[in-house]
Amino acid sequence: MNGSQMLIAIFIFLCISALPITGCAQEVVITDYTGQSVSVPLPVESIVSLSSSASEIVCALNAGEKIIGRGSSSLFPPYLEEVPVVGKSSRTLDLERIIELDPDLVIADTMISEEDRKSIEKTGIPVLEESFADPVRVNEVIGNLGILLDEEDRAEEMIDFLAGYLEMIEERTSNLDPEMRPAVFLERGWTYHTASAGTPSDSRIIFAGGRNIAREEEIKYPTVCPEWVVQSDPDVIVRLVWATTGIPFTKENLEEVRSEIMSRPELANVKAVKNGKVYVMSSKANSGVMSMIGELYLADWFHPELFEDVDPEEVHQDMVQKFYGLEVEGAYVYP
Repeated sequence: MNGSQMLIAIFIFLCISALPITGCAQEVVITDYTGQSVSVPLPVESIVSLSSSASEIVCALNAGEKIIGRGSSSLFPPYLEEVPVVGKSSRTLDLERIIELDPDLVIADTMISEEDRKSIEKTGIPVLEESFADPVRVNEVIGNLGILLDEEDRAEEMIDFLAGYLEMIEERTSNLDPEMRPAVFLERGWTYHTASAGTPSDSRIIFAGGRNIAREEEIKYPTVCPEWVVQSDPDVIVRLVWATTGIPFTKENLEEVRSEIMSRPELANVKAVKNGKVYVMSSKANSGVMSMIGELYLADWFHPELFEDVDPEEVHQDMVQKFYGLEVEGAYVYP
């Protein structure tokens, strides 16, 4: 079974396993990222979404009008700006306001505290806690929400679209010999901060056909010294920058970040810098529905010869038009 078939099989299984429980009051049981079984009464008519990635999925499933409260970073599609803010994120939420809104469902990411989750659940409001960094898990979330929102056909359409490109990447990179995999240094958020094995970042580098030079580090998200990076001599450097506001990055913003890396004296003789293989990616292309786009860019940067027939920018525009009826605004990567 290939990657696309597996994802469709997962979706079908979810549809079967999440059928209404017996009795007059219909509900479905969803297993979230934490492994908890969450009973959600149907129909779901109101949602508080504390994750921008979750909001994007709900909106792509034609249910954006059901979001009655949001985290402050949920700004795409743009009409979400009219929805009341109930916290900065899952970590810093307005518990009293959420309970006052009394939604049918709260969707959070893994930053939500156990205490806050339990406080919400004690009022009878179900909470789904999800991770949106892994593109495969994102498709599972789409399948789950498709069931809850009575949008199974739309969810299957989305899964098909996203899984098709993930399958393409897997087919072209999974069997590469180790020596064909470029050594990659991923700099996350700030200078020389990176990620090791067991993190979504490491998995994404491997999936795209790269080799994470920091994967053997003992700390999951270490800050390493410049000398270590120089000694490792990566073939590619990818800088992930956090998009913390609703204002999209511009090409000039991302170009400045790249120029700073290229001008670091200590990196002057590193292969990635000498060969111009330094890239910048917005965090908006690193999670949720957009995570597939980020994965496609990584694969193209690592193996341009294998992806000559694919333009990630065109795929991105196609996806945004298809599922949101919008044009892509701002810059997600550079160059």
